[in-house]
Amino acid sequence: MIDFTDELWYNIIMNSERLILGYTEKIKIKKIDGARIDAPFIWAKIDTGAFSGVVHAENIIENDDKLEFDLFGNKALHMVIDDYETRYVRNTHGGRKQRYLADLTFEIDGREYKTKIGLDDRNKMKFDALLGRYFINSESAIVDTQKNIENDIEWKELGE
Repeated sequence: MIDFTDELWYNIIMNSERLILGYTEKIKIKKIDGARIDAPFIWAKIDTGAFSGVVHAENIIENDDKLEFDLFGNKALHMVIDDYETRYVRNTHGGRKQRYLADLTFEIDGREYKTKIGLDDRNKMKFDALLGRYFINSESAIVDTQKNIENDIEWKELGE
């Protein structure tokens, strides 16, 4: 078994070209369904417990084979897309829910990535977006839970 705490392995991983994600990452959504948008930077939580990712959207309506929604609940970021699909997902309580999925291009640290991501009302959640294992695995990314730890409210509450 490889001991990743070993300095040699640590240096190999940290100096590789692989994407290293933290507990959270600052992302900027650039395109949805190929259409360029001018969205602000947001903090996305990296969630290894979730298969797919999700981004906050409100007023989600399927109409005449098109999907309309307000990204981040912002009417100025009203989107109408043609290319989308639906999938049933499980929440943390074991319930199933139908979710719309769209192709999303976003930026992390100046590099662009593309993934399929769910749209859902995350108004009551801490983060406007989650990136799950689908994205993490497709990019062969490494998750370093110490990176961006300052955004972990529960960690702060422990006084660590």
